[in-house]
Amino acid sequence: MADCILRAQSVPGQILHVTLRKIINHIFSLEQFDNEKLAKYLRCLLKATLSSEPEVPLKVMEDICKLVKECAGKPKPLPSAEVEWFITTAFNNGVDLFGAKEDDLSKRWIAHAFTLAHYHEDGGDLERELHKRQINLKWDS
Repeated sequence: MADCILRAQSVPGQILHVTLRKIINHIFSLEQFDNEKLAKYLRCLLKATLSSEPEVPLKVMEDICKLVKECAGKPKPLPSAEVEWFITTAFNNGVDLFGAKEDDLSKRWIAHAFTLAHYHEDGGDLERELHKRQINLKWDS
């Protein structure tokens, strides 16, 4: 079913998000899949919604931030590669929005990148790198 919704043309972002989220939740309840599989589903959900209305992928990113925070320090955190992808995607999307003069959206995406980087278990390396890069961004507001 998810494949059908992803292939459909002109599905509004909110409908896509709600439908895929229900599918993911249902699969999760049936299979009790691990954090690795959950991260992959969330990556798919984020990729599918990135081009929709701005609030839809931001909602997905908020859910991802909550999950990364909840899993930090636990025996089975989200896979490092997936968290790094989420961080990079959030930061790069924020930079793209900065270039498009969408300051409020840019700040929100970059804030999510920093939240994820803070809870990423890499000794703070990625968070320090983001700080170095973020210094170059000068918002109008």
